[in-house]
Amino acid sequence: MRTTIRRATVLVGAAALVAAAAACGSSSGGSSTGTTTLSIWSCTGCWGTKFPSVLKQFEKAHPNIKITTREIPFASYDTTLAEAFASGSGPDVVWINTSGDYGLYSSKGYLKNIATSIVGAPDVKPSDFYPNEWSEVVLQQGIFGIPIDTGTRALYWNKTLFKKAGLAPFGSTVTWQQVLTAAQKINALGGGISGFSYAGGEKWSMLYNNIGPLVFEAGGQFLNNSATQAYATSPAVETAVSYWDKLTTYAPKSDITQQNQAVPVDTFAANKTGMYYNGFWDISAMLQANPKLQFGETEMKDVTVDSNTGGWILSVPSAVSSSKLPAIRDLYSYVFAPQREISLTGIMPAVKASTKLDTAIEGPQYQLFWNILKEHAQQPLPLTKNMYQEAIDILNAVEQTELGHSVPSTMASLQQQLSGLTQ
Repeated sequence: MRTTIRRATVLVGAAALVAAAAACGSSSGGSSTGTTTLSIWSCTGCWGTKFPSVLKQFEKAHPNIKITTREIPFASYDTTLAEAFASGSGPDVVWINTSGDYGLYSSKGYLKNIATSIVGAPDVKPSDFYPNEWSEVVLQQGIFGIPIDTGTRALYWNKTLFKKAGLAPFGSTVTWQQVLTAAQKINALGGGISGFSYAGGEKWSMLYNNIGPLVFEAGGQFLNNSATQAYATSPAVETAVSYWDKLTTYAPKSDITQQNQAVPVDTFAANKTGMYYNGFWDISAMLQANPKLQFGETEMKDVTVDSNTGGWILSVPSAVSSSKLPAIRDLYSYVFAPQREISLTGIMPAVKASTKLDTAIEGPQYQLFWNILKEHAQQPLPLTKNMYQEAIDILNAVEQTELGHSVPSTMASLQQQLSGLTQ
């Protein structure tokens, strides 16, 4: 079973960097020898394969700073971080997931406001980053991390099934009606073939791969960027949800509650699904399952652009001693330099100048995803402390409309729920 993390990178040769201790105290400053030790925590596979070598290069360039690292399995990552933060222990620098964690941890006081201590350092200026990636980390209370990476979504379409259904190939952009027509004709092929597929039973999958992009494409938002106003009853949101309900009639009924995000990938690769929606990281998974797979990519663009994932954020826990901040500032300046920032990640870098250097994601099959990023694609929901609950409320509401409940009445209930969570 493939992991639901966007990549599962096996790090080779990093053992010398990994700290054996389960917790590394963050309250002490530099040692009596004048050396500052910085501990870094990340989830397993969440940094790029070249990042350990970057850390070695940093230590060589900064002989008075030593780095230790710890990788934690993704399944237990949030729990481990929360327990460490609550006890005032943990690392000096930490990978934070944008999906719920950034807003939640900052609201609990677990992350340090680095608006003046780190922001403004060389290569850590707001202008260095994609505008919408930077705006995601700027909260009313301060800036509690620097965006590492991001990822965009596109619609995959199966060339084999399009040919069988007598459908013309999609271009680089398509209308919603074109997608709906294609789903209907492919579904009519029978034999266990569906026109569309999705994993709709998991909150982040529903938000990022399904309804979230459609709401943006319709020119709307569930919440404004400052999370002070909900728009669930707006014409754009109701249009997107109504369209989604039509599209999902051409997907297996089990998709409504399906939580395994690998299912659409596998059925698509097996030529059993005509279309599905996800990021570029699925390309390698599809081709691994079926090296002969013939597929295309397109951007659904009735009104505007798609949404992105937000990726990961590099933060400093609040328990870290201020005496360590100069060393951390040096680290940030070093790793966010364009030629090294792409080593932090296996997905799209958040630093604009890093894009042209990212040879790991170059080639015609990736170009559409870069194009969407450059169109200022943004996070489906603001990164506030209420993001978890907002995603769950949206998931439940969309499930209700998929099952035939009235879109206006369901969105009215969702509007009340989201309004109660606004900042």
